[in-house]
Amino acid sequence: MFSSMAIAATLVFSAHAGTLTHDHTPPPAPDFSAERDPFELDWTSPAAGIWVGVRPQSARFPVTGTSVIVIGETGALVFDGGGTPLQAERVAEKIRTETDLPVTHIAISHWHGDHHLGIGPLREAWPEAVTVSHSFTRAVMDSTLMDSARNPDATPPGALRGQLEGALANPDLPEPNRLWLEQGLVWVDLIEAQGRAGRIPEIDLVFEDSLEIDLGGRVVSLVHLGHGNTKGDIMLHIPDARMIAAGDAVVHPTPYGFFSYPESWAAALRRLREFDVDLIVPGHGGLMTDWAYVDLLTETLQSIADQTAVLVAEGHDLDGVREHFDWSALEPRFAGGDPFWAGRFDVWFKRPILEAAWRLETGLDNEELIPHEHGVE
Repeated sequence: MFSSMAIAATLVFSAHAGTLTHDHTPPPAPDFSAERDPFELDWTSPAAGIWVGVRPQSARFPVTGTSVIVIGETGALVFDGGGTPLQAERVAEKIRTETDLPVTHIAISHWHGDHHLGIGPLREAWPEAVTVSHSFTRAVMDSTLMDSARNPDATPPGALRGQLEGALANPDLPEPNRLWLEQGLVWVDLIEAQGRAGRIPEIDLVFEDSLEIDLGGRVVSLVHLGHGNTKGDIMLHIPDARMIAAGDAVVHPTPYGFFSYPESWAAALRRLREFDVDLIVPGHGGLMTDWAYVDLLTETLQSIADQTAVLVAEGHDLDGVREHFDWSALEPRFAGGDPFWAGRFDVWFKRPILEAAWRLETGLDNEELIPHEHGVE
């Protein structure tokens, strides 16, 4: 099923690489009037043989990762094939429309389910394809971190509808949040069915730092730049197209901070900044042709690491860190004063990232690997 973390969080409330870039512009208020289902993708082709499928309205319920298709002369690679089977079926349909070549590789950017739980149709359509990830990501698949996906029937049918309706019953719910949840409620049966249909994938090949893949006349690289959104984040670098797909190390317009690694994440983004590319594909959100948002995210993550270290050294617990942390120079540049984005920034980033930073400063592990057979029922 979808990551329980993602659903719970949802319900709470081009410049050349060396060119100096302008500051990030906060996003406009989201449009909740779209009638398309939440797993449809808008496809663009930034270079020959490359297709990027972005879900319109990146914050729409439920969160859904971007898919990238790279076609060479002998085969194709898919990066993040889909969090649901329906998304993967649409990725497969797009591949068949563009080429008769087989998919040879399916790469998974990290272990969060909205990027891989649906890739079964891709593996069935191209059974010889090799599924690739970082070694940590494969280790997670056999751990308690995936228990909610391992047992999708543990949640009774209709539970998601009840959660959405319960949230909508709040008389103090801000209007943008009401519209957002109502949009999710329209598609709740499809969302729940797709969640139940997802399966934890088997991963055939792992690597630590980098892996080159020859697709015939086009060599791409999968790279691990360090702990970031997870310990196993990987990115897809396509040198001949001067582009990189960053997975959830870059999510626009609101990053996800759950159980992540602020200081090493900032360092990973600095290493990303060294790539000679003109296009950055976030794990969620529209394509980027400059570094402004990456720079803002780097600055923010470093500030979180630095401020949290000082506050913990002063003896503050997690509540104290949250009370004394200074967001004044950072939050307005993400949310731009829009109440919806401010709410998402709070729930998806501010609360979890400070908990993650506090845990690290106090010696706790944000992604402890416990074999699932030893976990609680």
